[in-house]
Amino acid sequence: MPECHPSPFAGSALSAVHRDLLAWFDANRRDLPWRRHRSLYGTWISEMMLQQTTVATVVPYWERFLERFPDVTALAVAPEDEVLALWSGLGYYRRARQLHAAARQVVGQAEAFLPTDLEGWRRLPGIGPYAAGAIASLGLGLREPAVDANVRRVLGRWLVGPEPSTAPTLRVIEDRARALVPRDRPGDWNEALMELGAVVCHPREPSCAACPVAAHCGAARAGSAWSPPPATARPEAVAVRTVMVAILCGRRLWLEPAGGPALHCHSAEPALRADFTHLHPGLLTLPMSAWYPVPAGAPGGSPARLRLSWRPWPDHTEAEPPQLVGRFRHAITRYRLAVEVAVIRIEAPAAASEVPPPFGRPAGSWVEVVDAGRLHVSQLARKALRFIDDARG
Repeated sequence: MPECHPSPFAGSALSAVHRDLLAWFDANRRDLPWRRHRSLYGTWISEMMLQQTTVATVVPYWERFLERFPDVTALAVAPEDEVLALWSGLGYYRRARQLHAAARQVVGQAEAFLPTDLEGWRRLPGIGPYAAGAIASLGLGLREPAVDANVRRVLGRWLVGPEPSTAPTLRVIEDRARALVPRDRPGDWNEALMELGAVVCHPREPSCAACPVAAHCGAARAGSAWSPPPATARPEAVAVRTVMVAILCGRRLWLEPAGGPALHCHSAEPALRADFTHLHPGLLTLPMSAWYPVPAGAPGGSPARLRLSWRPWPDHTEAEPPQLVGRFRHAITRYRLAVEVAVIRIEAPAAASEVPPPFGRPAGSWVEVVDAGRLHVSQLARKALRFIDDARG
């Protein structure tokens, strides 16, 4: 493995880097709600939400979540669909289910208290090495490192300089991270490193002139920005198209659990994906067609409309033909979806109980259109609902 540069931080140099970085953080830290009123519970929620999500996106979700679930007991006793409803839009819903499961595990113990050590946090669902270190240092004041991608990049540049990026080098960086955590203000130190990586020590073009510890940085001295290698190669994006169908009965809309069978369309090419079993589990959505490839050379990237080969009630003649009400784009893992939103209207009977479920769909329910957005719907369905609300009139 390439040999890391000897650590420049020892004795007075280590004290200087602690002093300079923490002073910079005190003067420049972003004003975030979980920093204003620090609590162990609030820190835990913020760390779970911030995984693979931007800070700007998380702030309003964190505030709403803490208002509804102010402590671990309130979270543990809540039904899962309510937790998912407040999480809806953040994506990666497995995090929400793990958070809920962890709260129930804590409350189910003889002493229903959040863990007070690193290992206690590691035993909870959804808590990996980084999250445990962050919660232990930020929420408990323990001298533990919290090494995320930002911290790994910052320390790599400080300690490695322009050396090649290899997995063994990354392990050395993570080992040295522990030795750098100060006894005083360990949580602030970890946050300062994260903050530096987020706003100064950027992946491609670091702002070395604005860095409070550039004088100690191996990469800055060498004039070469070091970046860690990507963990895995990203799969190539695949362009697909699909139709989401809103069935309206008066002011009511049909919603069903995610993972139902795909609707089929008349298409010259076979579907690329028709099994939605593992898509958005636990959430509500609209019936959706299979995902078909976008034809090469489609004008403006917008191919001709897909034609559904499905009727919600085969023997029901009073349903109108599908009406296109909007289009939008959405990304799910490697898929880049071009989504058409179609509305099918049926005549509303006098009693809601008389409205039959659509043919061949999983057990769902008719809900008021105005209430749909407040339920635990997927982000994909949430985008479609914007067009449906406009189409009611």
